[in-house]
Amino acid sequence: GVRRSAASRSVSIARSVAAIAGILGPALAGPPFLGPGRSPADDTAREVRVVMGSTAEVRVGGLADPASAFDAAFAALARVDDTMSLWKDSELTRLNDAGHGRVSPEVLAVLRHALDVARASRGAFDPTIEPLVRATGGLGGPRRRLTASARRALMARVGFTRVRIDLATGGVTLAPGTRLDFGGIAKGYAADLALEALRGAGAPRALVDLGESSIGTFGEDLAVEVRDPEQRRAPPWASFRVRDRAVSTSAGDQHPGHILDPRTGLPSRGVLAATVVARAGIEADALSTAVYVLGAREGLRLLEKRGAAGFVLERRNGRRSVRATRGFARAYGLVTAPGVRSLE
Repeated sequence: GVRRSAASRSVSIARSVAAIAGILGPALAGPPFLGPGRSPADDTAREVRVVMGSTAEVRVGGLADPASAFDAAFAALARVDDTMSLWKDSELTRLNDAGHGRVSPEVLAVLRHALDVARASRGAFDPTIEPLVRATGGLGGPRRRLTASARRALMARVGFTRVRIDLATGGVTLAPGTRLDFGGIAKGYAADLALEALRGAGAPRALVDLGESSIGTFGEDLAVEVRDPEQRRAPPWASFRVRDRAVSTSAGDQHPGHILDPRTGLPSRGVLAATVVARAGIEADALSTAVYVLGAREGLRLLEKRGAAGFVLERRNGRRSVRATRGFARAYGLVTAPGVRSLE
């Protein structure tokens, strides 16, 4: 999934197989990654480790000895996993079990941002979706379809207005039965922290790639391919370029129906995939889920309102299209493959 040239790095965006359904889980199969080491073509060093439930790749350029930079970046990723995972004992699971408690600044930051995006999207993104995710098998159980009555019962426990934050004390209170899932936002936040650690280590340029669903970079141009959302090995639909930005993608290709609409409890099926470009990974990650749930019209309007950019992949009447926010093609050099329409 990675191509290189002297001028740029090309990273193929795979789809987020767990954009809202438990990203911080067991490792997921994906395309091959380059192993640790130094590229003979430039001075970029790479290291790959399994963390946060997927393969994480960190690249550092311009450092004679990048070992400490790698350690700092992966420590940041591990810290988010240890704090916010639903797959093991963590600060987040303890908060869910107790229903209340003081939380760390990191959990508070993610929760506040999640609630902000939830309000802005009118619930299309919602960090309280955990009961629905768990009941449908999104946290390691068998996949199952809910009956209408079971879904209604679970929906009574879901809703971002059921969360209360006391900013003075850092306390969080959840309404009875409500539980938090940061699966649609934690990877982006982790990428932000890892990039911050790399800057602190003196890296002039770097990239953090978390399973190819959340990518952050600084100091270099990044060429991004938009993979076919329907056939994994098919040619890309499009490509674009970013610099000093975060990119996140959400789609349901590998497990159809796994991204749920928190407002209805039903699978989201409006678009094939949603990709967001933003200044911060925490924003791009949450918004990609929101756009996937909202669909093209409302989702792209939300991006423009929040100062982000992006596009959705659609197939209508047999025709493939990339529908983007206004000015995206010009700002990011969007190029579509033959047979794929570019719409703004």
